[in-house]
Amino acid sequence: MSANTNGQFREDELVTRRMKVNGDWQERTFPVVGGRLRLAHEGNKKLSIQTEIMRMDTDLVVAKATVETDKGRYSGTGTASAQRDARLADSLVELAETRAIARALRFGGFGVEFCSAEEISHVSETEPSSGANKGNEVAGGEETGKGPNQKLAQRCANYGLATTAQVRALHALTKKAQYSEEDVGRMLASLNAATFQELTREDASQLISALQSEAAA
Repeated sequence: MSANTNGQFREDELVTRRMKVNGDWQERTFPVVGGRLRLAHEGNKKLSIQTEIMRMDTDLVVAKATVETDKGRYSGTGTASAQRDARLADSLVELAETRAIARALRFGGFGVEFCSAEEISHVSETEPSSGANKGNEVAGGEETGKGPNQKLAQRCANYGLATTAQVRALHALTKKAQYSEEDVGRMLASLNAATFQELTREDASQLISALQSEAAA
């Protein structure tokens, strides 16, 4: 993947990390949320972004963001935890909110092919160079060392497709919300998919959360 696949993000809005995927080190590129925000402001005459804290515990925060653009309304959720984001443990609310905004903007079509830099902010930028650092590798198979702290980065680097259970849930939720085929098509197109089966597990999970949040609102 080139540093600027869609020709939209500026170089200073991109973060490149080396991750171990299926035994090989690969470079992956992630845009910061500021890049998505710039594109949203530049590409829309009217833009609205609203956030809501869905859950706030001592060590876990879940936020929801709703973005309204000229094309429509898109929601995304973001989480932050003291365990995974130890370096930013004092800013879990801000981090969860930022991740939610990044996800909502991605669903809205701004950098749909990129995972957000804020979602891998807890991962070291440097490639392990010795056995002493081996425990921090992000592997395509099993994770080692600080595995729980690397799960999100692994998903960004090595997505699997949506599970059968996720696909069933998405069909049920969109039917309950009375989404038309056109609505579903636009939603999937923003995620570079034509059917629910073509979604990544991460995107399917985030979409399910967003639909559940809308149903509960």
